[in-house]
This record gives sequence, structure tokens and C-alpha cells, in this order.
Amino acid sequence: MKKKIFYLCLVLLSVIVVFILSIGGNENAALDSNEQQTKIKFESISVNELVRMNPSIAVINTEYPEVTPYLLAFCYGVSLENDSTLSQGLRSFSKQTYIAKTEKEIEKRNANLPQHKFRIQHAFNRLKGTFNKIKTPKEIVFTNSNFNYNATCYNQSILVGLERYIGGDQPLILESLNPSDFPEWIRNGMNEKFMDRDILSAWISTHLVKETTGYHIAEMIRWGKIHVITEMSLRIENKDVTPEEILRWSKSQYDWALKNEKKFYKYLMDENLLFDSNEKNRAYLINNGPYTIGLPEESPDRMGQFLGYQIVRNYVLSENLSLLELIDQKYNTILKTYQPES
Repeated sequence: MKKKIFYLCLVLLSVIVVFILSIGGNENAALDSNEQQTKIKFESISVNELVRMNPSIAVINTEYPEVTPYLLAFCYGVSLENDSTLSQGLRSFSKQTYIAKTEKEIEKRNANLPQHKFRIQHAFNRLKGTFNKIKTPKEIVFTNSNFNYNATCYNQSILVGLERYIGGDQPLILESLNPSDFPEWIRNGMNEKFMDRDILSAWISTHLVKETTGYHIAEMIRWGKIHVITEMSLRIENKDVTPEEILRWSKSQYDWALKNEKKFYKYLMDENLLFDSNEKNRAYLINNGPYTIGLPEESPDRMGQFLGYQIVRNYVLSENLSLLELIDQKYNTILKTYQPES
């Protein structure tokens, strides 16, 4: 009798496990994509290396034609008038105390770059496998941007500022940077775990899901598409990627957003903000900041992006869509299926 009960329990347990796995499998099936091999050249350029190279303007423009003007002229403040001004400017820039410290902090983390490159390469392979017509970057350059950017996209290249991922609590950040330019909410985002996400998101928002004009809800859903495509491009290589990482939030910020999702949607409806086109209101809902203006100060920023992410993710799962099918769906079609969480 005891053996029969034991085997019955075993069978029931097996059924439950299969059922749970099937649910997870269905969710992933709606969002996974195939890989198509792409060739990305990964480069690392340090300020010290540029000084040692002492390159001519012709060499710089040949090696890095897309990224040179922005990196050297804008980020470093180096004159590109001639080879002499380039050489002098690089040497002067490198001698600044905080730049030397920044270079050392970046060097400490270079050991982690291979795993980032692996994830990024496979994510772009997956992106190309799904969206065959999308161009992928030929080159990704990791460098010191003098705290000017995270990931900046060009026609064929991405420039990544590694110093933006060394951790906002580093003494270098707290002692060397102007607190008014780098308040706490910016420093909180200077985390290495966001780097792969930033690179994918920047490319997708520039070359695949481009900015909309018109109603705010259209732009929210655009960001929802960007976040879902970014998440699913990264997820297969890292099963632990979380929604809060995709949104560049902490867990507590994401929990606040989930808890207040229905109230936020009601606020947008009551204030007629979903179908508003005022640019200032759009910035309040979409752009980075200490919090979302119009909401309590404990709210995270970019709640409009969060809502778009929720709307799009729910739509993809409920309709069992592929990412290729998602990209052409109109915002009003996607919005019709949305039921805010209580």
C-alpha cells in the first residue's frame, strides 16, 4: 500500500514539473529568436595608448573614421587642426590627475570584457537572425569617454565609455566629479551590469525602432518594443537578466512601478496624457531623471518607458508573437489588449 502511494505521488510530481516547464517553454518560445552569424570587431582604446601611439590625424581618421571627431574633439577637448595640436592635446589631457585615476579604474575591469564581448556578439547574432534586414555594427570601441556617454551609436560603430560602468560609489567619482553634474540618480546607474543592455538598446533604438512623433503612448510603446527586443536578445545567454536591469532600475524601483502600475495608467488617462503630444510632458514621462515628474518623488524615472514595456510584453505573450511580427504592430493595436495590473 505504501509503495502504491509513493509511486502515485511520484507520478503526480512528474506531471506538475512537466506542466510548469511547459508554461516556461511557451513564454520563451514567443520571445526567442534564431542566430545569424555577424562579424563585430571589438577594439579597446585607452588614453595612455593614444599618447604612446602619437598618431597622425590621417591615421586616426583611417583607423576610426566614425568615432574620432566626437571622442577626441568633444570628449577630450583636443584640437584636430593638425598633427601637432593633436599630439599636444592628448598629452595635456592624459596628465590630468582624475584622468590618470580613471584609466587605472578602467584597467582593473578589463578582465571582465571577454564575457561582455561574448554576450554582445551572440545578442547581435540573434538580432540579425530575427531581423534579417537590420545592419549590425562592424566595430564596437571600448574607451574612456571622459564621463560623457554610456554607448553612442554611429552608422557602423558603437562607442562605449567604460568609465561610466566603474561604480558610482567609487572615490574617484565622489571626489573628482561635480556633484551637480553627477547626482545620486546618475551615479546609481554607473553599474557594469547595465553595459551589455545599453549597447544593445542604443543600437536597436537608433537602427531598428526609431523615434516616433505624435502621441506619447506611441513613444511609450516604441520604448516597450526596444526593451522587449533587448531583453530577449540578451536572455538566452544570461537566463538571469531581469526586467529591472533592462529598465536600468534597482529592484525596489521596479517593485514600486509594479505596485503602482494601475494608478499610473489611471493618472495618464485622467490627465489626458496618453494621447497628448506636448514635448515637455513627453520628456517628463520618457526621459532620464531623479524621478518621473508628476508622480511622487519616490517613483523611479521613465515610468512611461516602464508602461510601454509592460504593454508590449503582455501583448507578445498573450498573442504568442515572434519579435519579427511585433515590430510592425501599430501602437493602437497593441494598446487594445492591455489590462493594467491592480
